[in-house]
Amino acid sequence: MNFLIFKKCLELIKPRIIFGNLIVVAGGFFLASRGNINVFLLFNVLIGTFLIIASGCVFNNIIDRNIDQKMKRTNNRVLAKKKISIKFAFFYGTFLLLIGLLYLFFFANILVLFLNVVGFLIYVVLYSQIAKPNSIYSTIIGGFSGSLPPIIGYSIIEKKINLCSLILFLIFLFWQVAHFYSISIFRVDEYRLAGVPIFSVIKGIRKTQYNILMSIIIFIFFSVLLYFINITNFFYFLGIIIISGIWLFFGFMTINYINAFLWSKIMFIFSIFVIFFFSLLISVFYVS
Repeated sequence: MNFLIFKKCLELIKPRIIFGNLIVVAGGFFLASRGNINVFLLFNVLIGTFLIIASGCVFNNIIDRNIDQKMKRTNNRVLAKKKISIKFAFFYGTFLLLIGLLYLFFFANILVLFLNVVGFLIYVVLYSQIAKPNSIYSTIIGGFSGSLPPIIGYSIIEKKINLCSLILFLIFLFWQVAHFYSISIFRVDEYRLAGVPIFSVIKGIRKTQYNILMSIIIFIFFSVLLYFINITNFFYFLGIIIISGIWLFFGFMTINYINAFLWSKIMFIFSIFVIFFFSLLISVFYVS
C-alpha cells in the first residue's frame, strides 16, 4: 500500500520533466563555475530547484486533469484516472513548495529563490491556468518558465543577472518553442479533441513547421553568440554548430518530402539530443 502511494506521488511530479530541468540547471552551474566546482552549492541548487519544479508539476496536474482525460498521451495520469484525491494532491504540492522555498532561503541566495518563485508562478498560473486553455501562444508563455533553470544554475555562482544569463534564457526559450511545437504537430488531433487552442490547432501544421525552423535558426544564433562574447571556447562553437546544424538541415531538407507527423517526431527526438548536448558543451568547453 505504501509503495502504491509512493508510486502515485512520483507520477505526480513528472520525473522525466524534472530530470531534464536539473540537467540544464547543472549545465548553467558548471558554465558559471569554470572548473571551480563547489559540490555543496551544486547539491543545494539541485535539491531546492527539484522541490519547486516538483510542486509546479503537481499543481499542473491538478489544473490539467480535465484536459488530460481527453488526451491519449495523458489520460493515464493519476489525477485524470482519479487514483488520488484533489485534496491530497493540493496538500502534496503545497508541502513540496514550502519545503523548497525554505530550503532555497537557507541554502541558496535570494536571486536563486526569486527565479524559482517566478518560474513556479509562470508555469502554474500564467501558463497552466490562464494561457494554455485560452491562447495560441501558451507555448511561448510556458517557455519563459522553462528557460529559467539554466539561469538558476548560473546564478547560484554569479549571484546576478548578466549578459550570459540573458543569452542562456533566449537559447532555451527558442529551443522550447521548437521542441514543444514538434509535439503539438504529432499530437494535434489530441489537442483539438481536448479543446486546447495550441498554435498547430489554430494556425495549422505548415505554419507550425515554419515556426519550428525559424526557432532553430534563432536558437543557433544565440548559441554561437556565447562563443563570440568569449564565454565558451572554439570546441563548444564547433560542437554546437555541428549538432544544431544537422537539426536545422534535416528540418529544411525533409519538410516537403516526408509526412508532417513523422517529421515532427524526428524533430522532437532530435531536439532532446540537442539540448542535452548543449548542456554538456557549456559544462566542459567554457573560457576560464
